[in-house]
Amino acid sequence: MAIEMSSPWVVAPVFGVAGAALAWIATEYRTRKTYRRILLLLAKCADDFAGMGQEEKARSIYDQILKGVPRLEPAVRGEIRFREGLSRYASSFEGAKEENLALAVEAFQEAIGLFKAEAHPIEHAQAQNGLGISLVRQSEIEGDGVPDPSGRKGGAEEGAKNLHRAILAFEAAQKIYAAEGRGQEEAQTENNIGDAYLLLSQIGGAKAAEALDKGMEAYEAALRFRTAEAYPEDYAETKNSLGRAEMALAQLAEGDLREVHLERAISSFRAALEIRTKEGHPQERAETQTLFGRALVLEAEPQAVEGEIRWSDREGLKKAIEAYEEALAVRTREDHPREFAETKSLLGEALVILAGAANGPADGANLKQAIGAFEEALEVRTLDADPEGYAETQNNLGVAYRKLSRLEDREENLERSILAYEAALRGRSAGARKKVGEREEGKGGEETGVEKAEDEAGGA
Repeated sequence: MAIEMSSPWVVAPVFGVAGAALAWIATEYRTRKTYRRILLLLAKCADDFAGMGQEEKARSIYDQILKGVPRLEPAVRGEIRFREGLSRYASSFEGAKEENLALAVEAFQEAIGLFKAEAHPIEHAQAQNGLGISLVRQSEIEGDGVPDPSGRKGGAEEGAKNLHRAILAFEAAQKIYAAEGRGQEEAQTENNIGDAYLLLSQIGGAKAAEALDKGMEAYEAALRFRTAEAYPEDYAETKNSLGRAEMALAQLAEGDLREVHLERAISSFRAALEIRTKEGHPQERAETQTLFGRALVLEAEPQAVEGEIRWSDREGLKKAIEAYEEALAVRTREDHPREFAETKSLLGEALVILAGAANGPADGANLKQAIGAFEEALEVRTLDADPEGYAETQNNLGVAYRKLSRLEDREENLERSILAYEAALRGRSAGARKKVGEREEGKGGEETGVEKAEDEAGGA
């Protein structure tokens, strides 16, 4: 009979029952099948606690099983360690992130060793996947994928190492799922591989484009199973990620190749948006709308050709602004401050580019709206809380004021522009730029869209 942990009379005595059962199991090995069934039932109780968000209670039961019963069968111990790993991974989103992830990695590694691929292929693959997602999350936390000037442990090198380890784990799982004909598990693992390569590309360096190519290959492999008809939400997730990879690769390319990647990114985001509706998936749609807007802005950036500035079709910029504004209906400052600030800053950037060379009242209105968007973003992107975002947004604010000075209050707006640039320098001096690693290698930082628009328009 299944035990439902939602029943109060079950929750209260569960620890006493666990202790008694474990004491009996420790001395009685005559009926191995029975004791194994009881252990797994106790583990199921722990799983139910974990499902209720009570990870500490769940881990207490796992710990009692592991310590209270000598000579556990390898497969049983592997099952308990796997579940313990999942619990530790889940807890890393709440507190003691680094500690919980380190313990999750340790648990999954032991489970992999206990679940031999020949005897327990699916369990082995699941443990490999668990190890992979834990290493990916570890790479995001330890240094956020960039070198840290403060000397904090981690940084780009450690992040890259964890991502490479994660990819190896995912690939081991993928091979098993493919051999066993487990299409959906294979697709999820391919998607995991793509995500790991996308993160690896963000660390930068000479192999960023190679990582993106491999990421896109993995996403395309996932889409063989994740069709819009059969698995619409999974399809949208992978299409969204594929669009991100295409957009990132476009920023590394030039000329026609750049345009090809941007067109593919825009197509992927549109496909995701057909599934991610306002009513059914508001948060996911807001994410995709923000990415869609970024791709449209990149496509519409002004280009300098033979000394002449060629402003792209304004329709793309207008569609980007509409996408950002729709996203901001969901990404409010109260509920999602970080996303709100990101999208507000991107909205301001699009408006500055739309203002072009700032020749008339309509351009002035766009610049004033952009300034308002940047100032709202800076209420969240403070120097202390987010020095990187603060520096970027202050820099864009400086560009907006500088362009506005061509239309009105020249001296006053130029002074505001200078103040914004000085604030951006303070943010950059804190070592918060994501391109620090590339700069240290002598590659320099990439200009933002508004900086390009300013430079190509000939300055003030």
